[in-house]
Amino acid sequence: MKILITSFLLLLGSILLFLRDDNSDDDLIVKEAKKEVVVKKLTKKNFEKKLKFSGFTEASRIVILKSQVEGKISSKFFEKGKAYKAGAQLILIDPEDKIAKLKEMEALLNQRKKEYEVAENLFNKGFRSEVKLSESRTNFEKALALYEKSQVKLNNTKIYVPFDSIVEDSYVELGDYLKKGDPIAKVVDLDPIFITINITEKEIDKIKKGQIASIKISDNLYQGKVNYVSRTSDKYTRNFKVQIELSNKKNDIISGLSSEIQIGTKNDSAFFISSSLISLDNQGILGVKVIIDNTVSFLPIEVLSDVGNGYWIKLKKNIAEDILIITQGSEYVIDGDLISFKFEEDVQ
Repeated sequence: MKILITSFLLLLGSILLFLRDDNSDDDLIVKEAKKEVVVKKLTKKNFEKKLKFSGFTEASRIVILKSQVEGKISSKFFEKGKAYKAGAQLILIDPEDKIAKLKEMEALLNQRKKEYEVAENLFNKGFRSEVKLSESRTNFEKALALYEKSQVKLNNTKIYVPFDSIVEDSYVELGDYLKKGDPIAKVVDLDPIFITINITEKEIDKIKKGQIASIKISDNLYQGKVNYVSRTSDKYTRNFKVQIELSNKKNDIISGLSSEIQIGTKNDSAFFISSSLISLDNQGILGVKVIIDNTVSFLPIEVLSDVGNGYWIKLKKNIAEDILIITQGSEYVIDGDLISFKFEEDVQ
């Protein structure tokens, strides 16, 4: 009898212990089900993917003006560092000997012209051979060429600015004697100003002539456009040359400044998130934790762009236009957890 009572008590204790353990498991499940996180609703936005480059500003034209004739500088009308309009006269080379030569050639031309007219008249009357007529015509044409050449030399005593530009450097002073080919001044054209960048073979197919470029120079932002894309690469670097054109009406931007360039390539739909919301799974894959049907889901992502204050990302799994991303408590939950959540705006 005692054995039966003892056995009964042991059985009853086992049942109670089992029920207690079962209740403990239920309490654990309840506790786990009560995990709560804070979420934020994100909607896909239009994102323009941009390529970033660096370069330097450079003048669109640099020309060294040279003398076309010999002579002494009798007048100088420019100063180094100043801007001049196209057609402005810079210097005058003493023209006296050129004027004398022009008059001499003009007299010779008149003489040869009369000789040719007489020869032509005699030929028409049959008193002059065709050979003599040809000689007179040749002499006349030579005199005409000499006259035109002397006229060009006289014109070249005046040196003009070929285009709107700034005189960057001066190589002459009043009274200097110039020979043909001697440098006079260096002029630079800063409007438009160019920025040359180098593009890799992976990026060159994304750049087209006419594309808009955002440019940052000395903390100032400008907008330019691609005006040249080379079709052959550098044989050493395998990079392609691309040139950006930027309007510079007031010549505010000088040559040689460091520049940061961004060129938009294509539009895409993406989410913008804070960098703190990106997680790593056990395999080291980048992703975000979101809520789908009250369950935590880890979704791998592709980072499209780092803009400093966050990331533009694209989900590798195609889901709806909106997501509920966990902003608080993500470190305490894992993929598959059943949880409850509150929205950021509801959290005091």
